[in-house]
Amino acid sequence: MAIDHKKEAEPLTREQYRQLKQQQEADFKERDKRRVQVERKYAREHQQGDGTHPAEHPQTGELVDDFKTFRWRRTNRRLNWTISVLLTLLLIVYLVLFFVN
Repeated sequence: MAIDHKKEAEPLTREQYRQLKQQQEADFKERDKRRVQVERKYAREHQQGDGTHPAEHPQTGELVDDFKTFRWRRTNRRLNWTISVLLTLLLIVYLVLFFVN
């Protein structure tokens, strides 16, 4: 590590800088190549027997042609009500401040 600190203190020549960048790029490519291999291996190991992706099968409460579940619709409805109530309260506060002043 002491050598690394010494190298950082000295200015690099252009050739040394290029070599450093090439080495970093080669290291990155090697890591990326290994990552892709691991991802492919994982995908092969976790494939279903019929060749379909697990997300393609509808879960309980889901519509076949639609991603919107009952839970999603309920949450959406609650958010809409919350927004409406907040806007109404904001309007009331604005009116109170307008007429009090």
